[in-house]
Amino acid sequence: MPRIASVFGGAVLVVGLLAVPAQAAPVLSVYVPPVDAVVADPFRPPTTPYGAGNRGLEYATAPGAVVTAAADGVVTFAGSVAGGLHVTLRHPDGVRTTYSFLARIDVVVGQRVRQGDPVGLTRDHLHFGARRGDAYFDPASLFGPRLPEVRLVPFDEPPGEGSAGERRSIEQLVGGAVGLAGRGAHWLRSGSQSLATLGHYAGRLGLPEGIAIGARVLLAAWGQARAQAERPCSTPAVEAPPPVERRLALLVAGLGSNSQHAAVTHINTAGLGYGASDVLRFSYAGGRTSDPSDGLGAIPASEYGPADTQINLRTSGARLADLIEAMAAEQPGVLIDLYAHSQGGVVVRLALIELETRHGVEWLAHLGLVATLGTPHEGANLATALAAVGSTRLGGMILDGYAVATDATLDRHALSAAQLSEVSGVVLELQGHPIPPTVRAVSLAARGDLIVPVPSTRAPGATQIVVPIVGPGAHTRLPGSAEAHRELGLALAGLPPGCRSFVDTLGDQMMGEALRYGEDVAGALAWAAAAALSPPG
Repeated sequence: MPRIASVFGGAVLVVGLLAVPAQAAPVLSVYVPPVDAVVADPFRPPTTPYGAGNRGLEYATAPGAVVTAAADGVVTFAGSVAGGLHVTLRHPDGVRTTYSFLARIDVVVGQRVRQGDPVGLTRDHLHFGARRGDAYFDPASLFGPRLPEVRLVPFDEPPGEGSAGERRSIEQLVGGAVGLAGRGAHWLRSGSQSLATLGHYAGRLGLPEGIAIGARVLLAAWGQARAQAERPCSTPAVEAPPPVERRLALLVAGLGSNSQHAAVTHINTAGLGYGASDVLRFSYAGGRTSDPSDGLGAIPASEYGPADTQINLRTSGARLADLIEAMAAEQPGVLIDLYAHSQGGVVVRLALIELETRHGVEWLAHLGLVATLGTPHEGANLATALAAVGSTRLGGMILDGYAVATDATLDRHALSAAQLSEVSGVVLELQGHPIPPTVRAVSLAARGDLIVPVPSTRAPGATQIVVPIVGPGAHTRLPGSAEAHRELGLALAGLPPGCRSFVDTLGDQMMGEALRYGEDVAGALAWAAAAALSPPG
């Protein structure tokens, strides 16, 4: 499982006027409002440390409005806090501006933006905050003549540096600061997710519903095993020939990967018949990763880190669709094969939907084989449990403490992690949008995968193939395994999967169902215990 990052905010305290000495003042940036809309709720600093107020400006924007950078700056935060999407920019004069409760984020951490560049789209009302050091102030003071004195709302405890510090500062900004419309929308979204999680656990674990569902699960596992054992198959004597025509291979890594390290790179592309210059890797920051050995240097390259894998999966899917379009334009007539591991398979599915929306299903003829490995097409049980436990005060404190102790680089609040939950909108969308029959797709699973059990890898429109890999590292070992290599070679050659007996296929499905059920039980019990023992507030 990905490691998690710290988040827990402090209270606020209002102080009087603080003068900024003229000789110490930095060079001032020129600011413009981030949206063209009226202010529905102005800056209202709280009168007590925990009192209600508004530590920024709330704009009466319509859903889908473009939010732009108020001034030149660098993105220091782009992600989820308290159930909403937020972006923070650091400007040359030391001011940090925050754009809160977005429907979509269009920037990544470390990106340099110019004034007027889009940073995202609104979900409903936009909340805009401004901070210098450890204190917020009225953002309206940025838009006119700059006053030497502004009223500051400092932190009760300094937020600190890095991602954790940015999260703490955003929590103070939005904690009681947004107006009724913004708070109501946020509570509705959070409540809906909690209710969906409760319904999921109650349906699988409750009585008598759980018994009925359990019986259906066993029957489904039996049916899946029979179907896989009786379908056409390739005997061990069958050797998959390499492609006779030139093809491109595009690798898509999973959550927590970076430009240098990813399990998907363990796929033996040379053994599958690809030339080194025909293998590319998708960059979550956009375009391809920089590799002097590939032959598509005309396509822009960018490096990415773990934080780039944590943004909205739909944004990542759109970026992957852009790269596939660029590859098709650069090498017309050459088929593009997609290989994706874990979360990367979800990104591929979203990219297929994006390409179909842009060009129609016929355009997908540019693609050859689409292969996902260890992908939670039905959602990940551990992601559901993490979101549920983290939604409680005690659970959040424990997870945050672990993150601090282990210096975690991945964030349990990451939007992409939440979208991998079994009850997320993304997973439900994928279940309702099968892979088109014009695309040859396979979904490989490891029999003993603890991260993504076998049943979770089922994808409508794809052939599920289970390979006999077990153990704690099965999820990571899958892409580079000899068993997966053989199945990928057969699929690439248009041959059926390797033969397996009914006993083996039934064991695959039953072990997967047992792992999935056990993780649901553990998640439900942990959620209930954390909720019951959480301190009030």
